[in-house]
Amino acid sequence: MSGFTADWLALREPLDRAARSADLAQRFVAALPRNARIADLGAGTGANLRYLAPLIGTAQSWRLIDHDAALLAIARGDPPPGTNCTVSTDARDLAENIEALVADADAVAASALMDLVSRTWFDEVAAAAATRHAPLLFALTVDGRIAFDPPSPEDGAVCAAFSEHQRRDKGFGPALGPVAPAYMRARLEGLAYRVATAPSDWLLGDADAALLRTFIEGFVAAAIAVAPHSAAQIEGWAARRRDQIAGGGLSVRVGHTDLFARM
Repeated sequence: MSGFTADWLALREPLDRAARSADLAQRFVAALPRNARIADLGAGTGANLRYLAPLIGTAQSWRLIDHDAALLAIARGDPPPGTNCTVSTDARDLAENIEALVADADAVAASALMDLVSRTWFDEVAAAAATRHAPLLFALTVDGRIAFDPPSPEDGAVCAAFSEHQRRDKGFGPALGPVAPAYMRARLEGLAYRVATAPSDWLLGDADAALLRTFIEGFVAAAIAVAPHSAAQIEGWAARRRDQIAGGGLSVRVGHTDLFARM
């Protein structure tokens, strides 16, 4: 699985919290049994736990699963205050022994993960969860919508290269990328889940300059990796966007989708 730094995860967490669908989170909480055991896939530093545990409130048990033991160590050291929850961590390769990821779980959650995984991987996770009739909450899945304001004539070509990069293998096989929300809905409905989705878009502006700069750098690196022959044009586009960030006035909407499913 492609790695994310603790700094990047900390930078994005406030924006993620603001973007998430509160309605779908509450519906997930309402679907949980007493003393729910929740498997959090790709848990990182525990942002999903910190968001959901206070909403659950009652006794709950979390298993945070990630390939990066250092990120999980941060999660263990930063539990949500005032909540009645037990937290364990499980450092493992999420691409292996997929059924074990949801073993003994009453519910399955993930945040900013499902656009990175493959069809085959998702199918196996969905099937394993369905055998347990486990409710699911998959938040902040990229859905391919990106809009810059002010727009630029080069936006289309750069965004197309970035979108192609999103579909490259991130450690699970060819990634779902921007088709992930539609694919998840179809697959889960085929397993008799009832599925609801809601937009959870990032809205980046002047108040998010640090995150916006980091986003642009990652965006450019991904686009150049796909289209190295266009590196000069992409770098020129990026330089103009950096100037706009420095001067204020650049905003970006990055489309994400939250998904809740239950039997």
